[in-house]
Amino acid sequence: MQTIPIRMRTNRKTRSAMREKFSQPSTVVSGVLLFLVTICATFAPLIAPTNPYDLSVVSIMDGRLAPGEKMFDGTVAWLGTDGAGRDVLSAILFGLRTSLIVAVCSAVIALFIGLLVGLTAAFFGGRIDSFLMRIVDIQLSFPAILVALVLLALLGKGIDKVIIALIIVQWAIYARTVRATAIVERRKEYIEAATCLRLSSFRIIWKHLLPNSISPLIVLATLQTAHSISIEATLSFLGVGVPITEPSLGSLISNGFDYILSGAYWITLFPGIMLFATVAAINIFGDRLRVLLNPRLSK
Repeated sequence: MQTIPIRMRTNRKTRSAMREKFSQPSTVVSGVLLFLVTICATFAPLIAPTNPYDLSVVSIMDGRLAPGEKMFDGTVAWLGTDGAGRDVLSAILFGLRTSLIVAVCSAVIALFIGLLVGLTAAFFGGRIDSFLMRIVDIQLSFPAILVALVLLALLGKGIDKVIIALIIVQWAIYARTVRATAIVERRKEYIEAATCLRLSSFRIIWKHLLPNSISPLIVLATLQTAHSISIEATLSFLGVGVPITEPSLGSLISNGFDYILSGAYWITLFPGIMLFATVAAINIFGDRLRVLLNPRLSK
């Protein structure tokens, strides 16, 4: 009688579990929506009917057109226009691109800084751990939106300034998470064996400790990307984020806020729906990824 190797059976079980978790309707819908959002944001200049921030093609005569009406040049404004005559659909696509660029860049850089701080604190311990974690505690004791507001008040407006503010806001979260995971791995036998072999600290951290501590950070980076999009939209809505000459979902919502009671609801409604859908899709997908990477949470 032929038997199936244990490794093969384990791989089959793993693939079956992945198919089961990622075949749920909420996961499929969020994954498809996230894919479409990424494609639309990446190719916004090619997909958008017009460039809403090109003053040569924007006409004040097209201001506050209802969804489906034709603009002055004959282009159909499928989602209407705002008070300045900009096509809302095109503005959403360009704003979505800005939001994703800001969120991804800030998440990647903050993740790298958090990795350095968290791994250093977990590996060396002692006074180094205490010093670094007190800095993290101070950082996390302040609300993220308050820190971002203060930083942008000092730095000024601009996409690069928003990215810097989000990096400063987020790095401590990554540092605390990677430290908690790395401390558990630091006490295991393979780290002790590497230390007994007199391997360098750099090699132990990056070749052994980091690969076994990265899983929680993948999930955290996904969720923090959605959080960054929300913070960027909030800052732009308050008028301290990206300049008015740059596309942003938050500034679009803010521009249409004064027209809600006058009947021009679409200026705020459609950017708000896109912002909600994007954040919800990332959060749902990140939550399913968290369940997948942590078998203890499987049901």
